[in-house]
Amino acid sequence: MRMMKCYLANDSNGCFVTAKEVSSLEKRVRTCVSCHGLLVWHSGGPGEVPWFEHDQQSVSRETLMKCAYLDPQVKADERHAELRKAVGWLPVPIAVKSWYCVLCQSHYQGEKHCTQCGSGIYSIEEARWRENYT
Repeated sequence: MRMMKCYLANDSNGCFVTAKEVSSLEKRVRTCVSCHGLLVWHSGGPGEVPWFEHDQQSVSRETLMKCAYLDPQVKADERHAELRKAVGWLPVPIAVKSWYCVLCQSHYQGEKHCTQCGSGIYSIEEARWRENYT
C-alpha cells in the first residue's frame, strides 16, 4: 500500500516531534498522528530532509485505509472498486432505436420523437408494442 511520507509524529509521551528533531541515536517509539500506527524514521539522503514511514506490518489494512497519509490515488481506486462491486449486477442499458407512437399509430426509428405528431410522449418501445399487440 502506498503511504505518503510523514514529517510529524507522536513520541512515547504523546508529544509531537518532527522528523528533523529526531537523532539517529534515539530508539524511541514513534506513532502516526493520524492512525497511531508505528513509524520508522529515515535520516534522508543528500538534499533530502528526514521523514517517517509507516511500519505497515504492525498496522491493519483497515486502519491504514483511514489514515490521512494514505496516497489519495489508493483511496480513489478503493472507492472505484467498491462502486464497481455495488453496480456490477446492474444490466447494461440498451439504446432503444425503434419506437411506436400510440397516438399516430406509426412506427419510426431514431430518437424518441414522432415526426407525425411532433412529440415523443405517446411513444413506446417497438419491442414492447410487439409483445402486447402481435
